[in-house]
Amino acid sequence: MSYFVVVPGALVPASIAQPLLARAKLPRLTRRLEHSNPAAPERLAGDGAAHLDWLWAKFGGIGAQPVSAPYAWRALNRASAIEVPSEQPLWQADPVHFAFARDHMLVTPLDGDAAVTPDESRDLASEAAAIAAGFDATLRVIDSSHWFLVFDPEWQITTVPLEAALGRSAEQVLPGGAAAARWRKLLTEIQIGWHHHPINERREAAGLRTINGVWLHGGGVWRALPQRPFDVVAADDATVRGWALASGLAPSALLGADAKAGDGKSALVYRRDLLDLATLEDWDGWVAALERCDGWIDAHIEHAFARGFSDVTLVLTGREVVRRFVLRPADRLRFWRRHLVEELFAEAEPA
Repeated sequence: MSYFVVVPGALVPASIAQPLLARAKLPRLTRRLEHSNPAAPERLAGDGAAHLDWLWAKFGGIGAQPVSAPYAWRALNRASAIEVPSEQPLWQADPVHFAFARDHMLVTPLDGDAAVTPDESRDLASEAAAIAAGFDATLRVIDSSHWFLVFDPEWQITTVPLEAALGRSAEQVLPGGAAAARWRKLLTEIQIGWHHHPINERREAAGLRTINGVWLHGGGVWRALPQRPFDVVAADDATVRGWALASGLAPSALLGADAKAGDGKSALVYRRDLLDLATLEDWDGWVAALERCDGWIDAHIEHAFARGFSDVTLVLTGREVVRRFVLRPADRLRFWRRHLVEELFAEAEPA
């Protein structure tokens, strides 16, 4: 029986790990990890979203680039999945804010106070859909933060996951491939249409990030996934829930991220409390969130041991590196192991 707790955004650049962890009060994690049995760090050859690469491999996904859009679609609105032909690639086209820095644009999320409201989504999506139709593309909206695109005929394009693009220069991570120029033209026309939109004028007056672009990513065709690594999944993320369903997991085995996953032989808890803070390098916020993680991670470990799980695998990820820690009740007796927590949370630069 294995209990996995996956925390994306937990690993930080090695150059700042020591001062950051020195500020964080982590009594429970320190006690758990200092005598743990860590596996060797895994460097994944992805686009900078190591948590997605690791989970995609666990579910047996084909190819190094995770496919997220059709799985997220079905997890969010399974009843309407029949509207998208199974052989037709589906893409995520999430609303974002492009922030203008000194000499480049940064990809930033629309969350918290800046989250897109249902009314804003309806009006802006209507305008974007009309523009997309001129490019033989169909925009489908499930809710205010989950938009999808279908291209007919199919576009040959390569993309970077939104989680990997956040906080990075847009020019470094914009889509590539044969249809890249066409996508940039479509994106530009949407941006022009939204530039002086009353919604963005109101948001700017209120000091909120404007909705000035969409991020294309995760394209592909839905396929059943060949491995079912978990019997229970506690996660709010649509992609992770979609992968679990595609692996054959029953909808009743999907729980919210705050739930305790206690049934079955293998359980997954996935929470992204740290992810956006790390990608945007909000280190003050990251330290505060990590201190909150200290409590809920320990609660899951105690719950798993009480339910008869023999071990808990804590999976911490950065942009390219994954670190796994197998935790067992007897770890506290392994006094000869002595790990420094700041070293365990460090993501080393590639050689």
